[in-house]
Amino acid sequence: MEKWKTRKSEKLIDNHWVKVRKDAVELPNGQSIDDFYAVTINDAAAIIALDDEGNVILKNEYRYCYDRNLIEVPAGTFEENETDGLAVAKRELLEETGYVSDNWTYLGATVESSAKLTNYMHIYFANHCRKVSGQHLDDTEELDVIVIPLAQAVEMVMKNEICCNSSAHGILQVARMLGV
Repeated sequence: MEKWKTRKSEKLIDNHWVKVRKDAVELPNGQSIDDFYAVTINDAAAIIALDDEGNVILKNEYRYCYDRNLIEVPAGTFEENETDGLAVAKRELLEETGYVSDNWTYLGATVESSAKLTNYMHIYFANHCRKVSGQHLDDTEELDVIVIPLAQAVEMVMKNEICCNSSAHGILQVARMLGV
């Protein structure tokens, strides 16, 4: 497929949290869109963390944009100039849950919202996790840790009780890997 052509690009927002760009584009069929918006947020790492009993470590966190609590896997964004996704994953798992692992596998990167967002969610599998501390949450975070069997988490994905894309994707991928 042919690429779209950018005729004009204007930065609307450019700060630490988000960048929003308004583009005028021309499609391969000749159609024009004068107000196509692209949103850039930092890449992030999500962790499918299992303990030695086959339980997955999840979090229950209020999400303002949806005005409700969502059950997700631990995750967090790359900080400015940070490029090592595994380091991000290890940091976020420890900060949000108090768990660590010595057994990590990179599962790949997912696209969260292909029409407007430009970031990737890098998914990691942390096996044989063990609790070593309490949470070390950022000032803007408040969440509860949930530890449940992986098979139950798969059922929650299938019932749309775990509905965040990267969380669902990673849980199903790890369940398939382990034959759950």
